[in-house]
Amino acid sequence: MKKIYSIALLLQLCIVLVANAQKTDSISSGQSRLFAIDSAAYTFYNFAKNKSFFTATMPDGFNTLSIGHQLTKGRFMPYQESSKTNDTYFATEGKTTLSGVSLWGALVYHKVREDSTRWAHQTRNNTTAPMYFGSARNVNYERSVYQFNAMAQRNMIGDNLPLSIGIDYRIGDHYSTNDPRAKLNDYQFNMQASLGYRLFNAFKLGIGGKYGYGQEGTDVAYKNPQNAGNMLTPEFVTHIINGYGDPKPIEKNRVFRNEQSRKGVDLYLSYESPAVGTFAGSGSYLTESQKFINRFPDNNNGELFNDYDLNSYHFELIWKKKLEKHQLLVLINYENLEGEDFNHEKKANNYLYNREQWGIKAILSKTGKTSFNYVLELKKDGEKRQDGLRGNLVSYNAIKPGLGIGFVRQLPGNHNFGLNLKGVYSKNLNDQFIVPIISEGIFTKTVIYHDYLYHTADYFSGSLEADYNFPTYRQIQTAIKLGLTYNEAIQFKSLDRALIASPGKQRFATNVSLNFYF
Repeated sequence: MKKIYSIALLLQLCIVLVANAQKTDSISSGQSRLFAIDSAAYTFYNFAKNKSFFTATMPDGFNTLSIGHQLTKGRFMPYQESSKTNDTYFATEGKTTLSGVSLWGALVYHKVREDSTRWAHQTRNNTTAPMYFGSARNVNYERSVYQFNAMAQRNMIGDNLPLSIGIDYRIGDHYSTNDPRAKLNDYQFNMQASLGYRLFNAFKLGIGGKYGYGQEGTDVAYKNPQNAGNMLTPEFVTHIINGYGDPKPIEKNRVFRNEQSRKGVDLYLSYESPAVGTFAGSGSYLTESQKFINRFPDNNNGELFNDYDLNSYHFELIWKKKLEKHQLLVLINYENLEGEDFNHEKKANNYLYNREQWGIKAILSKTGKTSFNYVLELKKDGEKRQDGLRGNLVSYNAIKPGLGIGFVRQLPGNHNFGLNLKGVYSKNLNDQFIVPIISEGIFTKTVIYHDYLYHTADYFSGSLEADYNFPTYRQIQTAIKLGLTYNEAIQFKSLDRALIASPGKQRFATNVSLNFYF
């Protein structure tokens, strides 16, 4: 793993070095800093990220390196989240063009420490899955996650027939530091390729394909032998959750792996003209297969615990228009994810999952000695989980309007100061709660009841971000950034059930980072 990421880091450094050698044809470090604020241009850049068809549209010379730390704390959260999380991260990315080939790369590392995680021995990368191990006891987790992305694009015939490729590689190592002690590891490798055709000067179409595979492994054990077989102390008992209902205790051989494979198709279009502006869109369909394999087959479970199939649709449309004194951007997106399992013990489908999200966002940017950004957005978030064996069906739909404003003030000596403020209000639209009391157990009384109240709550979210930027060594611009996000529940639904745990009312996150633009 170290060798792989040493190569990835070298590739990233090569992109940065080449980009700096070609600064005459690219944006400067100072421009990079202004580009990186929450502006219309930066939103378009993020739209192009990880879509290799749009690699050439990303500005050359935009190179960043960030080192930061985020603390998240509070009880207004899903039950299986951590009540306190410390995340130290390192991230770098860069874009350049070399001999007609557009190159973009990014490398991210997270070191995460979680306090008070319950009922979730999971990697956090596959939270819709029907099967995992869990226990009622609070455990502390440490996680190391590496992510490497790279894209390349070249026109094959003159200024036409752009061929694009991309890779996405992730490795994660996770373990809990107190009994029950879980050790989890995961890796994911995804590839994409696309071919485009310019119908006329302003209009391009493209089609692409995706293929990927990965694996997650889980092993739960005990350091203290007295806890391993202690079925009389419920909080130490490890359970196997398989579906969305109360689980079964598992006394030994708590080991399985989840083998994954995926494939899909992408469609792209782009149009650009002075009169209309820049218009781009993408649509993708991805199907994924997961197999939960028992490390120690037995009479009850056999070799396979579960099969889980996922199908997702994702669409994005973006329009950017330069006005006389402003720049306007509108982004529309839609995503639908459906999951269905096959429980090998029951020889039938038991678990169904669906998540539907859409959003529309408008940004108006004005540049000058003091640059302003105005943001208006509307999002809808919905989720449904169904367990056929236990008769559980829980769903919610929430609408989330948001408003934001930000500015960057130019100061003498190529210094500047920026401030961004944003507010979001989440309102529950409708929900379903069908949970027969006859199937009510400890998992239902804690996780299911708690999460229903959390997801159907009306709440307010506010964020404030400030940064100060100044020149340092040669062409490097440095920014110190501070951020604060605060969520507070305004109203919870009533639930006529015996509750063991209820969500809290607040949750906040603070972030401090040192950022370099070169």
